[in-house]
Amino acid sequence: LAAPGAAQAQDPVPTQETVHFGTYENDSFFDTDRFYTNGVQLSIKRSRDQRGDFARALTRRACGWFGCADSTLLTSQTNYGQLMYTPSNITIAAPQPEDRPWAGLLYVEQSYALLSPDHRTLTTLTAQVGVTGPPAMAEEAQKLIHKIMDRPRPVGWHNEIGGSLAVMASVERRMALDGLSIDLPGDVQMNTAGYWRLAAGNTMTYAAGGLAVVIGKDLPAVSPPPPGIGNKLAKKSFGTTTCMLKWLQCTAFGAVETRLMGRNIFLDGRLFRDDPSVKRRKFVTDLIVGTRMDFPGTRSASHGPWFIQFKVTRRSREFRSSIPVPRHRMAAITLGTEF
Repeated sequence: LAAPGAAQAQDPVPTQETVHFGTYENDSFFDTDRFYTNGVQLSIKRSRDQRGDFARALTRRACGWFGCADSTLLTSQTNYGQLMYTPSNITIAAPQPEDRPWAGLLYVEQSYALLSPDHRTLTTLTAQVGVTGPPAMAEEAQKLIHKIMDRPRPVGWHNEIGGSLAVMASVERRMALDGLSIDLPGDVQMNTAGYWRLAAGNTMTYAAGGLAVVIGKDLPAVSPPPPGIGNKLAKKSFGTTTCMLKWLQCTAFGAVETRLMGRNIFLDGRLFRDDPSVKRRKFVTDLIVGTRMDFPGTRSASHGPWFIQFKVTRRSREFRSSIPVPRHRMAAITLGTEF
């Protein structure tokens, strides 16, 4: 990390109000094909407040409960995605009661990030609705991908957790921690935030807590979870970062999170149904590291700079079984730009 490119900073910057990005997450980066094996998501993030009366009423009521009544809307984000879960061996057609059940989710999600007046606390309210089972089309997606990539054909999807409406709501609070934040040489900062999250629904119910670290330049006191670090939507609150070259802006991030799980439809099956299931562990921990790079030279009059982000997650064992249950690793690539 070195000094910023002054010439680049003087270029006229068109106003950008919307970011589009897609994320591909898979464990094949680590030569495995099991458990949480694939996730794809298309996201649209906006800085303009486009909430209708109903959404405003809901966020106002929620902020009354969670202490963000004086916060202002930083961004809203809409996500469309699909998640896929499989046992360790996808070439077995028979039921595998000791391994993770086959499961899929197709969902749409809406979230609102609200920043406190002192810019030190970020509250994110999220609602998700989706479908599980055959309507989620996880079987079709995996078979198509495996055919294109010439990988083993999955044959056990007839054992998947059945179809249902899946809903979940969550709230997260991120708070800047001055005692764990320091200034590094070359105007580089390391900012640390503590956070908690509560989620409830028939998809998942859990309580989580963690620490998140971001390293870069011109950082806010508290950053949103990736993707989104260093995005250019809110200039006054979220600045830019620069690496060794003026055409490259970057941040690095890491986090540790522990969740107390009360329910997980992908392990427990549907409520009051005879679905495949395994004995869920109560505590699950994620270790996350990653980096995001923006390319300011790709900015044009019609769109902002392109960016790419890479994130690696190491997850502790999620269930108990008479067969060995390894820890799980997956990686995610996010690519997008501002329109």
